[in-house]
Amino acid sequence: MGPWWLYLLVFIFGYLTHKTFYFFRSMRLSLGLIRVSQLVSLAVLAKAMEHFYYSHTARIRQMREDNQSEDALKECRRAFGKEITSYQDTAIKEMLMLYPKSYEPIVHFSDWKSGMHHLNDNKEFMLNMLTQESHD
Repeated sequence: MGPWWLYLLVFIFGYLTHKTFYFFRSMRLSLGLIRVSQLVSLAVLAKAMEHFYYSHTARIRQMREDNQSEDALKECRRAFGKEITSYQDTAIKEMLMLYPKSYEPIVHFSDWKSGMHHLNDNKEFMLNMLTQESHD
C-alpha cells in the first residue's frame, strides 16, 4: 500500500493549494467589484451634476422670464457655483472616507477632477456594462 503519510501529505498539499488559489481568485473578484462600484458611484455623481445644471438652467430661464435684474442673475450663478463646488468636494470626500487605508492603492482619484478623469478613462467599460443587460 505504500507509506500512508505520503498520501496524507499529498492531500494536505492539495487542500492548501486549493485554498490559496481560491483566496487569490476571491481577492481578484473583490477588487474588481470595488473598482466597478467606484465607477458606478462616480457615474451616479456625474448624472447628479447633470441634473443640477438642468435645474440651474431652468431657474435662470425662469428668472429671465420674470424680468429679474442682472445682479440677481449674477448672484444666482455665483451661489450655484459655490453650491456645486461644495457638493463635488463633499461627495468625493465622503466616498473616499468609506474606504479603509489599506484600499488606497486601488482608489485612483482624490478629488472631483481626478474622479471624472478616472470615469472618462473607463467610459468604454461603463458603456459596455450598462448595455450588457440588453444583450443577455
